[in-house]
Amino acid sequence: MALSGRNFKVYVIGFSQGTLAPGAEEAFSAASRILASENLLPPLRNLLPPSEEKRLFPYRRFSEALTFLEAAKKQGLCVAFIVSGDPLLFGAGRVLLERFGPEVVEILPAISFPQLAFSRFKLPWEDFFFLSLHGGDKTPRKFSLSDLPGLLRRHGKLCVLTDKKCGPREIAAYLAPRVPEEDLRFLVAERLGLSGERLREWKLREAERETFASPNLVLLIYQGPGLVRGFGLSSTEILHPRGLITKDEARAVVLHRLRLPERGVLWDVGAGAGGVSTEAARSHPLLRVFSVERNPQRRNYLLENRRRFGLLNLEVIAGEAPEALRDLPAPDRIFIGGSGGRLAEILEFCTSLEFSGPLVLTLVSLENLSRAGEILSRQGFDLEVAQISVFRSRRLSGHTLLSPENPVFVLRAERRVARKGDEG
Repeated sequence: MALSGRNFKVYVIGFSQGTLAPGAEEAFSAASRILASENLLPPLRNLLPPSEEKRLFPYRRFSEALTFLEAAKKQGLCVAFIVSGDPLLFGAGRVLLERFGPEVVEILPAISFPQLAFSRFKLPWEDFFFLSLHGGDKTPRKFSLSDLPGLLRRHGKLCVLTDKKCGPREIAAYLAPRVPEEDLRFLVAERLGLSGERLREWKLREAERETFASPNLVLLIYQGPGLVRGFGLSSTEILHPRGLITKDEARAVVLHRLRLPERGVLWDVGAGAGGVSTEAARSHPLLRVFSVERNPQRRNYLLENRRRFGLLNLEVIAGEAPEALRDLPAPDRIFIGGSGGRLAEILEFCTSLEFSGPLVLTLVSLENLSRAGEILSRQGFDLEVAQISVFRSRRLSGHTLLSPENPVFVLRAERRVARKGDEG
């Protein structure tokens, strides 16, 4: 039986600022092959003696490197794999350890690109949250541009590793309409340790018109409201026209029925001044909340609540449902607090989506409750109805009395799951 792979070993060697990680010479002595990206070849050729050229195998795509390593494993070869910076910071290290195992892979780290950036900007980095937009959703922390406002609210300070498709320019263009410029520091480090190095703090509107050299990264420091999260605002804290807000107790029941995910999309249809939107966005910073409201005055209240509480993850949509819903990201949850007399149309549209729920409505009339229940049942949704009756205390002639509020129906709907035997 062949002893294929018995001597297989991978030394992952970091390269930074024109130097290789300590221990590289010993790794080269043990290796029969040297693997490196074509992007690293020019500076590497200044470090490797000409005699090493015959052992040097360049690659263009990381998938080619993995294929090379699989072949080396079958042959039982030792490979020195040269990568940029620290292999365990959004680098090749994680993939190689998972694929070949820690007993095979040795990590020799160099100074990472983020380390250089923090040292150049003279910023402590232990309180920054690191994420990578490089390589899209294949990165360990699967975030995208749309997550940045919520991450700023949650962490305050972000170190964002970029790529050519999603760099400083694209980040600035996305954040500019969503984050007040005076509340955000936007720092970009380009080509650190290489020719053409540049470090600068930008205004968002400047950065979205600029061209940036690769490689680069972005440091975001948010200094506005919204870093305090929680649940349980009172109606007096949320700006609204007199009487036109989902009352405290009803908001609590609605949010409980919605069972909001940590991340995802919530539609608040007929949002009004944003009682439910404000609570949802404030308590779940990574939840993207789209508040749809047709009335300009109520939208102004909603925008002001967004500003006061720093709800970067809340977007105000001007327009009337269902038309205003057509271009929104697909929802994970839907709340309908107002319909403007178009309840049936809104429900027909929402239930036509690939949406399983929960969908939650607040209703005050038996007629609308019946109409909504009929439409949702016909579309294959299971229903749960609760009535909220609230009495509030008031003082009269030295005594405390209880006065009733108008009762509210809360209707929760989830798409019916077919069970075995249901078909005939």
